Amino acid sequence: MNFPGMLKLLKEPLLHFLLIGVALFGVYSWMNHGAQSGTKALQVRISEGEVKWLKETWATQWQREPTREESRGLVAEFLKEELLAREAREMGLDQNDTYVRRRLAQKLEFLVQDASRLIEPTEDDLRKFYAAHWELFRDEAMVSFTQIYFSREHRDNIPAVRARLKANADPKELGDRLMLEPEYGDATPQTVAALFGDDFAAAVFALRPGAWHGPIKSGYGLHLVRVSEKKPPRQLEFAEVRAKVAERWRDQRQRETNEKYFARLLKKYDIVMDDSVKQLVGTLGEKEFVR
Repeated sequence: MNFPGMLKLLKEPLLHFLLIGVALFGVYSWMNHGAQSGTKALQVRISEGEVKWLKETWATQWQREPTREESRGLVAEFLKEELLAREAREMGLDQNDTYVRRRLAQKLEFLVQDASRLIEPTEDDLRKFYAAHWELFRDEAMVSFTQIYFSREHRDNIPAVRARLKANADPKELGDRLMLEPEYGDATPQTVAALFGDDFAAAVFALRPGAWHGPIKSGYGLHLVRVSEKKPPRQLEFAEVRAKVAERWRDQRQRETNEKYFARLLKKYDIVMDDSVKQLVGTLGEKEFVR
């Protein structure tokens, strides 16, 4: 290329752009190399306890100890997961991610709950709880009864059936067919309500034993009902329900621990809400966060 041609090339803006880009890339590479060479590698430590946990988890699932090769695979998979998780956090991939946020919240909530359940109640704790919440430890009222069902189309048959009952006819042979039992023994209010409805259950538990009553309405139609036995609620002795008292005590202790924990969090963080959000939720306390 002749000299005038070289001068023309040197004046081209594209050439200037390329030369500047090469220079910037070189400076960046030099600085980045220097930074990397002077920075200590980030440490990922795999402890004996973590390997033990991996093996125990494997053994629980497969009902045998992992082989040496399987153990190597478990450690390699754990290391891969740890490296990917750390790199993802380094890149900010955990930010604004609903799934990650929920998993972290659940994990911390489980830790708080587990910590509250490590505390064992004393005998005095349980007896005080039993005395303060005696209504939780009662046998429910129960009723034993026989019912004769009539569809709405056959309600006119009720007087004739009553006459046959006075003549000692078998109740099981009277009335219309229904996909429910004619007799129930020691049924609780919840059982009767689940089968026949709340109103029917309330009416049956109010009946005097011995005579036929009705018709009583249910969701199916009409019924003649005879109560053979009623058992009132019975207060259970502490010794009978000690295990249940302990479980209830732990549940309450867990709720109290959660409330205290969230009360500390609400004091630690400054909660800022838009005006529209304030109008919607008002003031939130720790109890709103405990279920």
